[in-house]
Amino acid sequence: MRFPAALLVFLLTLLCFSQETQDLNIKVNVNLIQVDVTVLDKSGRHVEGLTADDFEVFRDGKRQVIKNVIFVSRPPVKPEPPAPSGLTAPSTLLASSLPGKQLKAQDVRRTIAIYIDDLSINFANLLPVHDALRKFVEEQVQPGDLVAVYVSSGGLGLFQQFTTDKRAILASIERVRYRSLNGVDSLAPISTNPAEEDPNPSIAQQALEMRLQEEVNMQSRQDMLTAGMLSTASFIVRGLRELPGRKSMVVFSESIQLNDIPKAFTNPNATAMSPGGMGSVRDRTVAALNSLVDLANRSGVTFYTVDPRGLQPLGLTAADQVSGSARAMQGRLQQREMDFSSSQDGMATLAEETGGLFFHNTNDLGRAMAEAAKDQDGYYLIAFKPDDVTFEKTRQGQAKTHRLSIKVRKPGLKVRFRKSFSGGVDSDVAPAASNPMLTAMQSPFRSLDIPMKLTPLYLEDEKAGSFIRAYLFVDPSRFQFVDDPAEAGDNDQSPWKKTVADQLLVLYDQNGAVVDRVAQSQTIRLRKAGMEKAMKNGMVQMMDIPVKRPGPYQLRAAMMDNATKKTGSSAQFIFIPDLKNKQLAMSDVGVTTEAFLQAKSADGSPGLRVLHGGDKLVYTAYIYNAKEMKGGGKPNLETQVILYRDGKVVFTGKRTTFQPAGFVEGKQLPLRGTLQLGSNIALGEYAVQVAVRDLEAPKKQQFAVRAADFEVR
Repeated sequence: MRFPAALLVFLLTLLCFSQETQDLNIKVNVNLIQVDVTVLDKSGRHVEGLTADDFEVFRDGKRQVIKNVIFVSRPPVKPEPPAPSGLTAPSTLLASSLPGKQLKAQDVRRTIAIYIDDLSINFANLLPVHDALRKFVEEQVQPGDLVAVYVSSGGLGLFQQFTTDKRAILASIERVRYRSLNGVDSLAPISTNPAEEDPNPSIAQQALEMRLQEEVNMQSRQDMLTAGMLSTASFIVRGLRELPGRKSMVVFSESIQLNDIPKAFTNPNATAMSPGGMGSVRDRTVAALNSLVDLANRSGVTFYTVDPRGLQPLGLTAADQVSGSARAMQGRLQQREMDFSSSQDGMATLAEETGGLFFHNTNDLGRAMAEAAKDQDGYYLIAFKPDDVTFEKTRQGQAKTHRLSIKVRKPGLKVRFRKSFSGGVDSDVAPAASNPMLTAMQSPFRSLDIPMKLTPLYLEDEKAGSFIRAYLFVDPSRFQFVDDPAEAGDNDQSPWKKTVADQLLVLYDQNGAVVDRVAQSQTIRLRKAGMEKAMKNGMVQMMDIPVKRPGPYQLRAAMMDNATKKTGSSAQFIFIPDLKNKQLAMSDVGVTTEAFLQAKSADGSPGLRVLHGGDKLVYTAYIYNAKEMKGGGKPNLETQVILYRDGKVVFTGKRTTFQPAGFVEGKQLPLRGTLQLGSNIALGEYAVQVAVRDLEAPKKQQFAVRAADFEVR
């Protein structure tokens, strides 16, 4: 049984359909309705080149007048480069250590939300989900992809921030644990209560009804938990609404059940008056699903649902207790099959109503992620002119829901689309206004009105312990400075230039809890010489933030000019290793230039990291928990430097032995090296990756890899 839900496509004001538009956030004439449509050939490839003459659009069975059709395409995904030779560190370790790039909205290629319903997933099925997601991130997430990972049991924490940083995405996947408070018991082994076979009919009937009542109570509990899971998904969709283009949300769940089968069908001695005898609709789940589908289609979100249980044998198994009458056992088997099928109804509906796909009865979970990502590579936007009936209201004053049907006239093509829409406006889901600085900090996109760069470096001090040294670079040229006269007693009576800036710096742990927070208003006063220097070189603020516990963190910063309300923002992921486990570890890599260290240039500062062709790059780091060689006095380490440009390897350094004398096991070991940049090096964004191998450590603990980004101008 499928329950249709109210969906809304975009009814915005003014401006006409633009052929140059590349996302769903299109402003159209109030008399146009816009829908996104996927068209595939028999091989599953996206079909281009169709026009308005190739489509038919029907609203409630009535043909609509198509005004515009455009095809939105994304650049094809290029495969990851092979792992560099040399240290032969695992390629996943190398790839996942590279820092992500904070994108501008126009640079987003794909937006993918991964939602794991850990309240329903069985322990045995959670490992394949982990494996499929790790493989997807390591092999298919590319620059320009925004990805976030959510769990139904968790709140809004660090890992709910959309990011391009594979380190953060992989850390969030590892954080998903077995909970299963809402497990579907249809696949549980069949057990028989001997009391149900008692010769006394009264005792047998009472035992049956007690079991049925327990099942009804469990179904009511599942209804509440599933509705809560869908409500959390709605919150995610609201966040996705503000992101550009078509968005994918991949949901892993073992149960979104919309109705319960009549117990009288599968229990020979049950009647219509027995608990659950006539079945029931899960009203909370249905209402939450309808609301979610409506919101998803308002927001340009397509759902791809995955049942991680794979292909299941629904007949008798060795774990089933086969006893009692054959008729009763046949009924229990039938109930198992029907419960299993019903548990998938909501997943099928969610995908079908939003134009997505439902993956089930397959053990290839990676296919779902690949298909969801691929589906954004090309789709059509169709605008049609509605008639007056579209905007009629119900007696309760609500917008009517209309069924939508779209056909392609050319044979052999498959079309997927959103199945219905609501003849209303989007004002009821419009985001509320908020503080500009908070908005800039929470957005996955960097706010560029005030250019700034955040550089957190993990370091370790023998006395103070772990801490983050944060460099915050700000370009003050975008601030509005005003003249401020010198004080009467000041020997220098030349005027000041003054501005007031609000600053917010927040460190979050993996649960989204605030570890440290700095909120302050700064008055910046500069005279002529200082002003000229600041305008040329920018300003860098440095602060140390103690961190008591190992694990992943995120540091976010925002700044606002008090006068103009212009903002700047930056965010960085950082991982603090656990040194108590005695495994090889590294601090973050600091990047500067030899010219900066010799005070000959300001560009190569650790906070700005802007280099030029011909510069000598200097990288520094600390190595922790290195093992001492058997001869004593030296470690047995190898190092290697790899240079990336836009995520692609452009230089692989030689493997170098690193065995400094005077080494004491248990003490941190400084590492410093240089890399000469060619005078004709291509301009752009780079990352230098430093890999260390300890030949004295166990094989699985031999590698530590860190990376830092920089820019060549």
